[in-house]
Amino acid sequence: MLPLFVATIFLLTTLYALRGGLVGNGRALTVAGFDTTALLMGVAAVAAAVYFFDPMYGVALILSVMVHEFGHVAAYRVCGHSDARFRLIPLIGGVAISDQVPASHEKDFFITLMGPGICIAPMVLAMALLELDWAYDSQLADFLWTFAIVTGALNFFNLLPFWPLDGGRCLSILCHTFWPGGARQVTIVMSAAAIALAVMSQSMGLTFFALMGAQNLMFGGDVAPFQRPMSKRRGALAAGAYLATIAAFGLTGWPLLDWFF
Repeated sequence: MLPLFVATIFLLTTLYALRGGLVGNGRALTVAGFDTTALLMGVAAVAAAVYFFDPMYGVALILSVMVHEFGHVAAYRVCGHSDARFRLIPLIGGVAISDQVPASHEKDFFITLMGPGICIAPMVLAMALLELDWAYDSQLADFLWTFAIVTGALNFFNLLPFWPLDGGRCLSILCHTFWPGGARQVTIVMSAAAIALAVMSQSMGLTFFALMGAQNLMFGGDVAPFQRPMSKRRGALAAGAYLATIAAFGLTGWPLLDWFF
């Protein structure tokens, strides 16, 4: 029962961190008009995941992406962005959107990290449920295991320190906190490292994100220089949270990461 107790602690901690942001405008789901293009893109995202992966992996991937993006949306709401929403994008995953830029590095870091952060509780819960006797039904156990490792691998990749992944954004904010004059240079170096890694590993996915990140930087995608800075004490706590989060996902997602790379 210890794994289930730990999973419950993670769940309650996540609910507390995102209190006030889990429901928008008094409702869990707010619909503003009917966007046919968005609906078709969502259907295409599900179809692409099922086509390129095993159906169970495809479903787990879509669920993980939706939870991840909702984490960003909930964090946006906590920080006062009532307009926050997300959209599934075929072959890429999803993107959280707000018409406002976070006013400070602290808020931006919180919003960025809580996309992966919200996924820890369901990932740990899936692993904990595998320990229960009733979970030994083969299909249920397979899905719980698949969901856990897919969630771990997906969010570990997302937290790599390459722009414009969440990890790259976290790195940029931390550089502005501890080394303001070299923040852009570090981000550029890490983008170059991402391109080099993509070429060495012959990974089309990583190549796409690396090139997209380089283009984003060239056209001023980093808003950190225009935000209110974070104190070094808060920066140290933020760095610790980042390292703990990526380590948790790396440990859980390692079976899939090891197979993929």
